[in-house]
This record gives sequence, structure tokens and C-alpha cells, in this order.
Amino acid sequence: MQFLTFNSINFCLFLFVITIIYFLISCKFRWMVLLAASMIFYISAGIEKLPFIVLTSLVVFLAARQLNKVYEAAEREADEQGLKGRERMTFLAPTKKRCRRLYLLPTIVFVVGMLCYCKFGVRLFDFLYDHISFWTALNVIVPLGVSYYTFSSIGYILDIYWRKQKPIQNYFQFLLCVSYFPQIVQGPIARYHKLAGTLFEEHSFDFKRVCFGIQLMLYGYFKKLVIADRFALFTQKVFGNIADYEGLTIGIALIFSTFQLYMDFSGCMDIVRGASQIFGIELDENFHHPFFSKSAAEFWRRWHITLGTWFKDYVYMPVVTSGWLAKLTSFSKNKCGKNFAKKLNAAIPLVIVWLLTGLWHGTGWNYVLWGVYWGILIISSTIFAKQYKKMAEVLHIDTTTPGYQRFQIVRTFFAFTVARLITAPGTLEASAVAVRQMFHVFNPWIFWDGSLYQMGLDYKDLCVAFLGLLFVQRVSVLQEKGSVREMIAQKNIVLRWTIYYIAIFSIIILGIYGAGYNASDFIYANF
Repeated sequence: MQFLTFNSINFCLFLFVITIIYFLISCKFRWMVLLAASMIFYISAGIEKLPFIVLTSLVVFLAARQLNKVYEAAEREADEQGLKGRERMTFLAPTKKRCRRLYLLPTIVFVVGMLCYCKFGVRLFDFLYDHISFWTALNVIVPLGVSYYTFSSIGYILDIYWRKQKPIQNYFQFLLCVSYFPQIVQGPIARYHKLAGTLFEEHSFDFKRVCFGIQLMLYGYFKKLVIADRFALFTQKVFGNIADYEGLTIGIALIFSTFQLYMDFSGCMDIVRGASQIFGIELDENFHHPFFSKSAAEFWRRWHITLGTWFKDYVYMPVVTSGWLAKLTSFSKNKCGKNFAKKLNAAIPLVIVWLLTGLWHGTGWNYVLWGVYWGILIISSTIFAKQYKKMAEVLHIDTTTPGYQRFQIVRTFFAFTVARLITAPGTLEASAVAVRQMFHVFNPWIFWDGSLYQMGLDYKDLCVAFLGLLFVQRVSVLQEKGSVREMIAQKNIVLRWTIYYIAIFSIIILGIYGAGYNASDFIYANF
């Protein structure tokens, strides 16, 4: 079976058939249709991947139920004894400790172990094969969406442990939450109880909602096929043979790779959210115009939003409120002063978050360095916020002017582009070559001698790509003011259908296809 990648005709036909079946059967059975569709979608990527997600979901499901059962028994006993306040907390403390030791920690270790096996196993076995003569090559199976369902599963059992939510009682419903096919490849990272709330509701057929979903999918296809895959022709050629290029060519490839990554990832999220909206299921927004951001911290509140909120809720806040950090802060305060202790208290949680964020994105040292890079930017902006403000006052810089705010937006864009220099070439060694080659020569003549158009994109392709960027930028500005789809819906029928036909044929005519093109290459699907 061929993998049902989102931007394929097979997926569109698959979605069409599932939609018809979904709305034809009784509401109480519709979640079963989605589960069957999710299993078919997952198996299309390779049936050997299925046991991983089934085993992970079963372990988490059973652990969460048992944890909740033990805790509820203790809570009932506390209620029978009429315990409240501190007495109740003291009574429940041993139960909480027992749940952590017997159910929470073993489950997290198991789930994270599976993730590490999949992420680091490939690199480990490749290393052994390259360096040990008698070691035979092993094929490490990497489950589809392993990073996404792992984080969601950890968040789920932590919510049960913290008594924020009750466990899902039906395993197959939980399996649907884990494997729901629109979001399994690239997210967004699900909060299971929020997702369950919309998955198992009764959704009647709504023509307007279906139209809105299709429109969002078309916008995603435009981003992916017309813009991202067009820039990919240039970036793959340059970064695939980095030693053969120099000067501004590499700088341009870095800028193009920034456009490529954003259009690829946000385009996929539009396809995913649009497909879900057809069923009446709302997924979390994962992007909110990140390149309108004026700082690194704001950028990461707008880019991959569900990943950022996951780290905030399940890593950052537990570290901030942990006893060991409080002890370390108190020790630092006594030894080094209040100001140092305050900065240390702010820095340590962010250091942990960004190291883990780097490792989530990739297993190489380049991703560790990438996490350190963003950590330094955000930590310095947090710790030295007062100093930056004072510096602006000394230099008489009015930070409220539109001109300065545009400068901040451009600065954030180039901060992201510099980060691409760490990861886009593939390895730290390749990044070092890219830096050396980039400053080896200054070659502005590539803009007029025609050599720029011999790297995968000709003049017409570049024009199409940049016109596409301008279109997306204009739509993004309108989206900041309200729903563009509602704006279109208010137009007369002739104008509406003119817009629809232009959207469809622009994708068909201007999309990148043909020999050498791999439609399944969504960048974030590798994370």
C-alpha cells in the first residue's frame, strides 16, 4: 500500500470517501469511522510501524486508569474521614508518591525509551556499522509521528497524575485520540481531553463548514506545492553540495530555506486543520504569523504553538515550582546575592526547555547547538530586559515607532535565518563549511550574470515563488484583522467561485511536480 501523504491524489480520494461514510452513518458510530480511517492511514506508512503506537497507547491507557483508580480510592477514604485542607493533603501524600513510583515514572520511562530508541537507534546502529567490522546493518523501525504521540501521551498521564483530568475509559477511543490521522504526521500536539471533547461530539453536515475546511486545505496546498517545494529545488541543490557554492549564494539559500520551512510546515497545518474541519473537528492552531514577531520569545509563542505550550506546561512550570530549584535559588541568594539568584532562577528552566527542544527536533549536535542558540537569545532577553530598555533610553531610541517595530520584525526574521545555518546543511561539519564558504568571497554579480538561475530555479520560478510569498503576506495581514474565509463568504457567488477556481488552478498549474519530486517530503514529518 502506498503511503497516503497529505498532498497526493490518493489522500484526497481517501478523505472524500471517509467524509461520505462519516456523515452517512449514525452519529454514535462516527468515531469508529475515524478510528478505522486512522488505522488505514497509519498502515499505509508500513504495517510494521503499527505495533509501536498500539503498544504505547495501551501502556499509557492502562497506567492512567490504574493510577486514577488508586487515587480515587484514597480520595473516597479521605472523604469518609471528613479530611480537608492540609490534613487531606498529608493523608493523600503517600498515595501520590505510590502512584508516581508504580505508574507515572515507569510509564514515562517506557514512552520516552521508545522515542529514544526510534530517534537515537538509527544513529547508533549506523555508527556501529561504520566503525565495527563485524557489526551488521540493522533496520530500525521509526513509527509514524512518534515525537508527536509521545509528547501527547506524556501530557495525558501527567494530567491524570496531577488530577487535572479524568482518564478516558474506552481504549479504542483513546487509540483514536493517539492516532487521529490528520494530526499524526506533523501535529499539532494534542491535549487528549480537548481533542476527545470534539472527536466524540455529534457533528451534523454543515455545507459552510465543509467549504471553509476545503478552502483552508487549498491554502495549505498553495503554500506547500507552489512556494515551499519551489524553494526546495534551490536549497536542496545548494545544501546538498555545499562545498561547491560560496558567498551570497549560500546566504540566499539560507533565506530561501527559511521561507521553505515556514511554508512547508504551516501549509501542512492548514491541510490538517482544514481536513478536520470538514468533519466538524477543531484542532489547535499551530502557527499565528510568526514572522510578524518583534522578539525571539514572541516568535516561539507564534511558531509551533502546541510544542511551546507543551514544554511550558509539562517541563517549564514543573521545574519553576520544583523544590530543588527553590533550594538552589536560596543557596545562590546566600552566596551570590539576590540579583544573581533571581537571574539563575529565570535561566535554569529555560536552559532545560531549550536543550530538550533541540533534542526533540533532531539527534545531532547541530540540533543541540540550535537549542543553545535559541536558549541564549531568549534567556538574555529575559534576564537583561531592564538593561536593554535602559540602553534604548540612553541612545534615545523610541521603541514605539512603526519604523523601530519593523526593524524588530526584520531582526527576528534574520535571527531565525541564522538558526537555519546550524540545521539546514545537515551536520555541524556541513554548517562549518557553509560559514567558511559564505565569507570566502563577495559575489554580488550572481544577481545579473544569470548564475543564480542555474541552481534549480529559473527566473520565472523565482518570480512565482516571490509573488506567492507576497500573496501569503497579504492574506496574513488580513487574517490579523479577521477571518478571510468569512470575508470571501460575504462576496457574491460569481466572485466567490472566481476565487475558488483561481486557487485550484494556480495549485494545478504552478505546483512543483515531475521527475525527482517526492510529494511525501514534509520537513517536520521527520521530527
